[in-house]
Amino acid sequence: MERFDILKDIAERTGGDIYLGVVGPVRTGKSTFIRRFMDLMVLPNIRNFH
Repeated sequence: MERFDILKDIAERTGGDIYLGVVGPVRTGKSTFIRRFMDLMVLPNIRNFH
């Protein structure tokens, strides 16, 4: 069975840019989700963080 790395495939096709849309009704935690996602998953993995 062939194995795919979806994030690698998307990065190759888009030149390394990945956009994520978060939608939903008001007051459901969209901004909180984005902030926590960035704090936990993105910022710790940036090598050249200022």
